[in-house]
Amino acid sequence: MLGLLTFVNMCNKNILFDDRSIIHYIILIIVSTTAFTMGQNEWVQLHDDPEFTISGVAQFNNGYIVVHDNKIMGQARVSFINNKNEFNQLVWPQNTLPYDLEGLARLPDSENQFIMMESTGTCYRVLIDSAHFKITIINIFELPMLKEDMNLEGINVFKNDSYYKIAYGDRGSNIKESILFTADYNPSTDSISNIDTYTINLPQPEYHKRNIADLAIDNRSILWTSATSDPGDNGPFETVLYKLGEFNPAGKFSQYKNNKSSFSFSGQKVEAMVFYKSQLILMTDNENFGSTFYALDISPLK
Repeated sequence: MLGLLTFVNMCNKNILFDDRSIIHYIILIIVSTTAFTMGQNEWVQLHDDPEFTISGVAQFNNGYIVVHDNKIMGQARVSFINNKNEFNQLVWPQNTLPYDLEGLARLPDSENQFIMMESTGTCYRVLIDSAHFKITIINIFELPMLKEDMNLEGINVFKNDSYYKIAYGDRGSNIKESILFTADYNPSTDSISNIDTYTINLPQPEYHKRNIADLAIDNRSILWTSATSDPGDNGPFETVLYKLGEFNPAGKFSQYKNNKSSFSFSGQKVEAMVFYKSQLILMTDNENFGSTFYALDISPLK
């Protein structure tokens, strides 16, 4: 589990204390900090540099592989975050770098193979060496049935019995509904078939909305989305998590008719999610404010 690196005071107000109030306030800080460092779920600052904001995450090697949505040559594309919150930037094996990586999914039954998705729908099937963190590109393929005005931000792959399913989605906006794609996926050839589409238009956030900033599938085959408010590089950001629907044992997706939010977070733009044990791991692209991390305990939902 990622540890704590920073404790941030989010308040910026002038408050007058008497002596007793000051002592009481100091005690509260000590008590709350002690509980915080002993594992209480709180947002943790991972990196202050906008170059290392996070747009996709997958569990790997006692840590996490993450992708960055950078577009400029020389900027980071892929990193490994260890259990001390330390970033190790991985070297892309080609001179031409990916453009705007927005999604990441680890292949089922594999510890070191991943699909990394550009916002255009171009996908890189890669293998990452767990000893030296060397990236090897296995295949490059395009997601089907996309339109030119789409901007993809969510992808996930899972195995249900003998079925491999893939889900990917256009982020949408306040004036443009998102399109969710679900399909059969063949890991031998990276071919995608039997595609179904669903319209997604969530009620929240109210302004600067993106319906799909990332997609994650839990152990009950329920598909989750991170819906965000993104007014610009300086925020203010907001994230609302929704359950979009579920896959049955045969791999058929059923969309929920009533979208009720499960969790919401102000000041954070979650663009990376992965279920790990009893937690939903959340990481952010907070633009000029860098990236943060949160381990959401979902055991009460089971």
